[in-house]
Amino acid sequence: MAGSLDTHNLDAVAGAVYFVVGRGTEGGSASYHLSIAGVTERGAHPTWGNVDSVRDNSGYSLGTIQVDLGQRGTWPLGAVADARLKPGETTYVDGVIDQAAKYAKEHGLKFTEDREKLRADLLSHGHQQQFSGTGKHRHAVEGTPLQFIDQDTRNSIDAWASSSEGQQWIHKNIDFPQIRNATQSAMDMLDKYGQNISEDHRLETIAILAKTANQRPGDMKKFEEVLKHGGDYDAVHAKAEEIKATHQAYDGLKAATIAGMYKNAALDPEKAAALERAQAKVSNEHFDPSKSANDPDINAALNAIHPARQHPSHAQHHDAHAKHHTDHTKHHADHAKHHADHAKHHDDHGKHHNEHPSGHHKPHHGNAPHEGTRHADTAPPHAQDRAKTGALTLESASALPANAGRKETTDHLLAALLSDDPAVMHAGISAGLNTHVSQQNLQEARQTVAQTELVKQPAQNQPAPPQVQGPVMKMG
Repeated sequence: MAGSLDTHNLDAVAGAVYFVVGRGTEGGSASYHLSIAGVTERGAHPTWGNVDSVRDNSGYSLGTIQVDLGQRGTWPLGAVADARLKPGETTYVDGVIDQAAKYAKEHGLKFTEDREKLRADLLSHGHQQQFSGTGKHRHAVEGTPLQFIDQDTRNSIDAWASSSEGQQWIHKNIDFPQIRNATQSAMDMLDKYGQNISEDHRLETIAILAKTANQRPGDMKKFEEVLKHGGDYDAVHAKAEEIKATHQAYDGLKAATIAGMYKNAALDPEKAAALERAQAKVSNEHFDPSKSANDPDINAALNAIHPARQHPSHAQHHDAHAKHHTDHTKHHADHAKHHADHAKHHDDHGKHHNEHPSGHHKPHHGNAPHEGTRHADTAPPHAQDRAKTGALTLESASALPANAGRKETTDHLLAALLSDDPAVMHAGISAGLNTHVSQQNLQEARQTVAQTELVKQPAQNQPAPPQVQGPVMKMG
């Protein structure tokens, strides 16, 4: 490949696989806490305790490469295959328990005293009881379905795993050997059978094979058969598509796509140099992941697999811009509030006049009867209510999180857009844009606004439509 990556060098390729497969398709930024596929989302556990949420045969996973303790927990620590323990060795699951318990004790954290049950629970997996064998040899698979550990112990394990010492231990004993082995398996298969895999697609092929070796090792034989029969990259890709069709959680295709982005980033000589340094760092068993956030080389590699990921300097610029926008939006909100107060004043004045027709407040003389003067001659009676809604909505819109739900965000925009004040409408759209509202949000909002034009300017002598009120987020 162009750039600095030698796809025939184990150290270099293992470093690339760490980012492409590990950070790109497995643990990602949430590598250093216990995860359960189908239960854990971005570090949270929204369906904790619901075994039906567990995806397929998944168990408790840990690390950038997401080693599943339910599948490999009893292997010797650091091993890439099951084997008899040698004197002084421990297993993956026992190593995790020992390290986490020690950390919990040193930091005064809660941790279960029933280590035997904790071990059995961490080795469990799947969403239902599973069976093996046929006929009289059929028996229930031990450890299924998954058993949820108590939340205090889970939190303590997570605290250890996310600490500097925990991350270093996980990298040395889990990620480093597993990623290196998956990469070696992929390279060995290509060296032996991949004569029709071009250099241009060698990294993508390695990514598919390494991902398969880690996620679905039993399917490696399928790719071996493809390559044995002279298959090229298209044939390998087609086999990955075939597996994906029957196993939706399989991410071999995703790994190939990310590998392509990584390869393209290396076409830039400056980026290629940073990627080479990053690969060397993560290919060392003594790498400290806890320092990654401030490492420009690691960030360059993460930017390569996540092009939309912002560089810190870009984020700072965005924050400054967002602050300016928030101040600008607040100005419009204040203006809208003034508009609402002014409208209310006139409405109250008209109401008072109607209640005292023969009092000191005489009707205004002019071209038209007073009839309880409203703010803006053509404004409907409830204009001030919509203006109030717009003002409050602008404050809320500026506080919306970047990942606000589509419907919620659309509703907030509509509340502002339905205001009679053009400034409120303009600021409402701006607020939406700066909260990463999709084009679909804006299209829905504009369509709805277009459909309410008659509402905003009702025909003469037509009764005013009911009040339009969008949901408003509570401000803290």
